[in-house]
Amino acid sequence: MNRNTNDESTTESKARDVAQKLDEATEPLGGTSQVESRAKVGYTEEDVESRAQDTATEQGVSLHRNPDGSHTAVDATQS
Repeated sequence: MNRNTNDESTTESKARDVAQKLDEATEPLGGTSQVESRAKVGYTEEDVESRAQDTATEQGVSLHRNPDGSHTAVDATQS
């Protein structure tokens, strides 16, 4: 993939070059990202709490949210 480097800073250019080399090295293992220059990328899950609760229920555990936002799964059968 060719990219337009006209508006890249030196730091961005170096970071993209490194990312490209990593993509090339790992492509045989997992494919390639093929991200365009200046593309907005990322992933935000809208309903992570619901999905986590559903998964916990499927696994037979109770899911408790900790004050720091992490979760603890408690196996009720181990009481």
